[in-house]
Amino acid sequence: MRILACYIENFGSLHHVKCSLNKGLNSLNERNGWGKSTFAVFLRAMFYGLDNPKNGTTYDPKDHRKNLTPWQGGNFGGYIEFETEGKAYRVTRFFGERKKDDSFELTDLATMKPSTDFTSSLGEELFGIDAYGYERSVYIPHNDLFIGTDDSVNTKLLGLLENEGGDNAYESAVKILTDARRELKKTGGRGKIDRDSEEKADLEVRLRKSLDGEKKTTEKKNELAAAVKEKEVYRSEREQAEKELTEFTERNVSGGGKTGMLVFGVLLIILSLAVEAVGSYAVFRLPAFYFYGQILSVAGAVIFLIALIILIVRHYGIKKKTLEFAVLQDRVTDKRKSFEAASEQEAELKREIDALNREYEDPEKLRQEIDRLQTAGDKDREKLDHIERTIELLSEARKSLSGHYMDRLKSRFSSYLEKAGIGERGASLDTDFNISIERSGALHSVMSESSGIRDIINLSARFALIDALFENDKPCVILDDVMNNLDEERFQSAMRMTEEFAKSCQVIYLTCNSSRTPEQIKKGE
Repeated sequence: MRILACYIENFGSLHHVKCSLNKGLNSLNERNGWGKSTFAVFLRAMFYGLDNPKNGTTYDPKDHRKNLTPWQGGNFGGYIEFETEGKAYRVTRFFGERKKDDSFELTDLATMKPSTDFTSSLGEELFGIDAYGYERSVYIPHNDLFIGTDDSVNTKLLGLLENEGGDNAYESAVKILTDARRELKKTGGRGKIDRDSEEKADLEVRLRKSLDGEKKTTEKKNELAAAVKEKEVYRSEREQAEKELTEFTERNVSGGGKTGMLVFGVLLIILSLAVEAVGSYAVFRLPAFYFYGQILSVAGAVIFLIALIILIVRHYGIKKKTLEFAVLQDRVTDKRKSFEAASEQEAELKREIDALNREYEDPEKLRQEIDRLQTAGDKDREKLDHIERTIELLSEARKSLSGHYMDRLKSRFSSYLEKAGIGERGASLDTDFNISIERSGALHSVMSESSGIRDIINLSARFALIDALFENDKPCVILDDVMNNLDEERFQSAMRMTEEFAKSCQVIYLTCNSSRTPEQIKKGE
């Protein structure tokens, strides 16, 4: 990829700036305050856009949108023209106070018509790395030369990056898997598998208790069934006794004969007394009727005897009926009491069963929950095995791939150190891109070197990283006053190394020192 030209409008200190760029090494020598670092930010913004401004009033050099927005307001931006894979494009972006106010246009320079070959995620689609990865690799500022990577850079090095960005990065993948593993099995028994296992054990205890309750409930239900059956027997016997009492009462009340006999007996006594009186009167007062008087006296006695017999018979009949009635009443009372006792026993057993149902859980529901947890646990343990195996395989793959790109990275790193004239320092890179210096058989941090030597080593590592990242179509590399700490000899060596690097890609070298340009070196030669 090569930048052909650019136009900058109201972008920080840069107003209506146009420039054309060539292949290889391009030098931009301007005074302090002209906007060289702003120019570098502009190139980044054309590829990646600008983030929303940060909250707060404290100055943040990384808050480019807030720092570059014109004080008088309005949009700011411009365009760059670039070529990649044989086609030339112009990307135009203008920025507002927030991302929603931004605009993006991509034009095919061959037809001057809008192109859909790329989207507003232009940088990620062109370079295969995100904005931070771009800053840690392709953009090299003077105060931050050390090699640095992020997920997108590591993923691109490992060859796992898809067109849509770094979602498949090794670190992201391992983090996702590690988080998933931690969720399933945390230390201290706090993972999902352990939690489900503890819950299952608790449910099993509750199930055993519930089964004991179920046994008690079954016994009570059997007692209830017997009590209901007994109550129905008592109900039938009570109803039969009540029926017999009712029939007895109706039979003895509706007949009316008992009262008639009493009246008849009383009348006969009255009659017998009357007849006896008439007979006695005739015997003692009417001699002529003496014979008839005696007959009447005898008749009165006979009638009296008959009446007396009737009354005696009625008396004993009433006594018998009264006894029968009392017996029937007692029987009804007993049957009612037995029925009420059976009803109360039934109600008490129902209350006991309800209490047992409230006290003990449903065994079937507990069994279903235990089965669910058992199934889930089996699946989680299987999932955990897959996750751990995947992490292991990813680690093995990463080591293998790391060895592949690290061989090339280390080779290029050594080559650039040789070109810079400090190959004897014994600098080396590990897989985490840490730089060490070998002294007396031991490795020491590059920070132990002087600032000039450290800058050359870090710049060499940056060039090696870019070579490893972009084997074919390299992006434009920006060097922003990266050689300020170098003495004259080291500067010339570093610049020769840069010119060698620029043979394979476009480089923009920004400086405010006219004696520190490639042109001055060539004049000196």
